Amino acid sequence: MEYFWYVIAALGAGVTTGLVGLSAAAVMVPILIVLCPTFAVDGGQFQAVAIALASDVLASIVSTAIYIRHKNIDLKRSWIMIVCVLTMCIVGTIIAFYIPNHINSAFSLALCVFIGVRFLIQPDPQGKRLVPKGTKLDKKGIIFSVLFGLAIGLIVGYVGTGGGLMMLLVFTLFFGMERRTAVGTSTFIMALAALVAFGAHAVAEVDILLERWDVLAICAPVATLGAVVSSLFANKVNGKVVGIVTGAILTVLGIVLLILNFFVMN
Repeated sequence: MEYFWYVIAALGAGVTTGLVGLSAAAVMVPILIVLCPTFAVDGGQFQAVAIALASDVLASIVSTAIYIRHKNIDLKRSWIMIVCVLTMCIVGTIIAFYIPNHINSAFSLALCVFIGVRFLIQPDPQGKRLVPKGTKLDKKGIIFSVLFGLAIGLIVGYVGTGGGLMMLLVFTLFFGMERRTAVGTSTFIMALAALVAFGAHAVAEVDILLERWDVLAICAPVATLGAVVSSLFANKVNGKVVGIVTGAILTVLGIVLLILNFFVMN
């Protein structure tokens, strides 16, 4: 039965990655830790995050390629963010390794609900003014890049999720990026961040590769397939529709998993 949930978790992760650039862990980690008994043990959360990050790498790369093909990416205004996010991913991983499993689990479930509600409230996040792609960062943009980049990198390394949404909001609200460009850019950064964070997780706990290779073999290709289909959909459909679909999926999933987790804990 666990293999069924692996497929569902990976498919949901890939779909949300392609739709709005969300980290795979936003969907995958809550499902694994609540519905799969082998991940409910001590250290299970850490391994679930690592698997989600590994799945995120390929899914994000494929999604990024589709956004690049549609010319929806802006690296000139995001390179500082990239450096800060990658640096703090390692720090977040170290912190997560020493935090009790039940604390990490509760944080992941709550974050899933929060992200879902956030998209339902504002399905198509967009700033008041659009800035042309390739525009040079001003002093305010540099400061925002450093502050938000450090914070986002820490969270990605800690729980493996939240980074895609936060970068989407920063790029649209503070940098003036068009939504599709913001999604493409954040997805590219998440591909790099997921690769670095997964490497840090694997170094911290080698058993992830030795004992969970079967989960990786299922989740990575399924997540990638979901990302391909949803990326093509997101680049052609109205942003409000994409946001509502994503919000509904995450909100329902988060609430159901919180309820199931409550009964499991008791």
